[in-house]
Amino acid sequence: MADQFATSFGVLNYSGMLFNKGNTRTPLSSIIGSRAKTTNHVEFVTGQEYTAGGDGAQPAISETASLTAPDASVVTRAQKTNVTQIFQESVGISYAKQSNMGTLSGVNIANQTANPVNELDFQVATKVQKVNRDIEYTFINGAYNKATTDSEVNKTRGLVTAITTNTTAMGSKPLGLWDIADMVKKIYGANAPTDGLTLWCDATTLFQINADAVQNGLTVVPAAREINGIALSSVITPIGVVYLYLGECLPKGTALLLNLSVIAPVYQPVPGKGNFFLEPLAKTGAGEKYQLFGQIGLDHGPEWYHGKFTGISQSFTKPAYSRSVFIANDASNPVNTKEVAAGA
Repeated sequence: MADQFATSFGVLNYSGMLFNKGNTRTPLSSIIGSRAKTTNHVEFVTGQEYTAGGDGAQPAISETASLTAPDASVVTRAQKTNVTQIFQESVGISYAKQSNMGTLSGVNIANQTANPVNELDFQVATKVQKVNRDIEYTFINGAYNKATTDSEVNKTRGLVTAITTNTTAMGSKPLGLWDIADMVKKIYGANAPTDGLTLWCDATTLFQINADAVQNGLTVVPAAREINGIALSSVITPIGVVYLYLGECLPKGTALLLNLSVIAPVYQPVPGKGNFFLEPLAKTGAGEKYQLFGQIGLDHGPEWYHGKFTGISQSFTKPAYSRSVFIANDASNPVNTKEVAAGA
């Protein structure tokens, strides 16, 4: 696609407050940001896997047999990896546009000035917002690909793709508390920790969980925990507390039960420049062009530490409230009516 520069008639100047209609929420990136890692290699390690312990068994070794040592055996390890990928955007602005910020379109009122006052700053800020949102989407949905040539694309593996062990297909049914508890049980059965699990879900599912809690006489505790400024609600299951959050970029009908403590972004900085930096490009005329460049991937940790729900109903089912309130000595209550009749 040909370069599109900000020009005087292409990007008009207006006065008034700026309001963004787009979605710039990036809760997952925010909540895992403090655990960021760096790498100088496009492929990085998410961990090693091995199996030891198992279900347990009672040895049957006689004294005579013990005089001969058993045959040696070993436990092998498998390394798991992911890759970083490139995020790159460009902006351009003509000299004429930079020098023409005093010309206003739309409603012109005395003493008003253009907002923004600097077109380049505004265009760069919008690209940063786009990249941040693209990273959030990729961390959730990224389809893995490792390049083998310079012309191939590296793509980092996102959480939806990564989670393969603990999965539940809901078959278009609503997600309820017992479904969450069952997923916690699956994670426990996979020999993974169950402390601090967080359900990452959409608004319909979050509504359904709250309704299910009310119907079962339970309470969803708002703002029960805060991580990096993100407040998480919580609900209690038989195996432990599960935190709840209204996530972003989830595929329809999908929710993730995440162990956030093992998830981290991985940066691949450029020596001498850092990561996600803005730099000017070569001039070809009366304007300036800049590029925003960065490389990042997701360390999702052991995938069996997490759980995945798919096929969740996309419609909210209102709870059928079953609580009854009895008023003492109420003659209209059949129980009290019998008592009154018996005492008459």
